[in-house]
Amino acid sequence: MFKIYGDYGYTTETLLEEFDTRSEALRWADGYVESGDFGGYSIIEIAFFAEDGEYVTVMTYRAEDYEDETVFYEGDDDFALEEDF
Repeated sequence: MFKIYGDYGYTTETLLEEFDTRSEALRWADGYVESGDFGGYSIIEIAFFAEDGEYVTVMTYRAEDYEDETVFYEGDDDFALEEDF
């Protein structure tokens, strides 16, 4: 069983979904993070628990990797308005 967690291991840890196959889990998680909206979580992980109980991560998505890289140009002359006097 593949589990998708938001912030696994943190106080905000939440099991978001479970799938029988890796491909289903990846498809769901890709869609979940596609717009950059992580639902308030910092990390989304697809993982499963091995027979010995080990948490095995299949894929990790980090919100910081999806942050908007918009640059604001304050004081840039290219954006100054010319006034006619």
